[in-house]
Amino acid sequence: MKRSLFLVLSVLCACKDSPRGEMEPIPRPAGYQEPAPQPEVKRPAEPVDPSKVLLRWKLAVDSPLALRLEGTPEKGSAPAEAPAKKKGKGAKAPPSPEPGPSSSTALNIVYVLQQPETGDLLLRVAPEGGTPDQGTVSERGFVLDGLDSTTRTLAALMMELPRDRVGLGDKWALGADLVDTAPLGPGFATKTSTLRNSVKLTALTPEGDEQVATLEYDLHESIGGVLTPQQGPSRIHLHGHGKSPLAKKKAAEDHDHEAEKPSGAARDVSTTVTVTGRGEFLVKAGRWRTWQGSLSAKTEGYTPKSPTRATSQVPEGKYALRLTPLDVVPAGLKLEALK
Repeated sequence: MKRSLFLVLSVLCACKDSPRGEMEPIPRPAGYQEPAPQPEVKRPAEPVDPSKVLLRWKLAVDSPLALRLEGTPEKGSAPAEAPAKKKGKGAKAPPSPEPGPSSSTALNIVYVLQQPETGDLLLRVAPEGGTPDQGTVSERGFVLDGLDSTTRTLAALMMELPRDRVGLGDKWALGADLVDTAPLGPGFATKTSTLRNSVKLTALTPEGDEQVATLEYDLHESIGGVLTPQQGPSRIHLHGHGKSPLAKKKAAEDHDHEAEKPSGAARDVSTTVTVTGRGEFLVKAGRWRTWQGSLSAKTEGYTPKSPTRATSQVPEGKYALRLTPLDVVPAGLKLEALK
């Protein structure tokens, strides 16, 4: 009985012990009073600079906006003809340059911007004679999702606006790559590269209740280097033709490996893209009034097997560009068709 009582008292005493590491409160002096809570001081909003404007696309939910981009091929945009072969005994034909993709087709692309009830803007891209594509863009026209490489780059040139407020003389860059060497693979070694990516606000002109922002575009990207064909997979020469399966298996284990020779020697490859333009953006209406410019893209030493493997992220050739708003959205691209 005494032993049981001793155990109960031991347990009760253990429960009263403070856990290790517990901090004891600091005793307050007599007459101490807690300080009154300080009211939260709100930081004043930064004043808006009246000399700067915020360029944004502004669309109502039930009012899509359609724009047409026309690209007229300029003289000299067609690929050069291969030199004629020399005639005569023993004459060797000069090596013909690797042909580039045809660039004589005019561009005719319709862009339709749509503001849904919730979420980001929808962008529908419909090239003439091609498959329509669709993506999402922010209110400043930055491509967030969707669109293939070439379509995305052209959309960025036509749609993207500066992130922050801008004033006269301010410059910013577009989120678009004009050249991509990834299709060349690991065998490409860059030797030279130049990059210029600049859009400048050159004028802010009041016109009644509207304000017109004039933007000038100056973009250039050039990458050159050497493309060395990579070693191909080995070819397996099996011996023992006509033998039993066991003999063929044994021969396969003792096969000779002959490396496939690379197709062609190392060669120079270069891609150069230049875009210039000038546009007038209506600040309050939130849309282009006019946009005109030029595009030049040329690749030498490389012919893509498909458009998706091109190093130039814009159509090859020289074009005079013109972007104009359409009064009516084409029937196949109306709001109902985009839902």
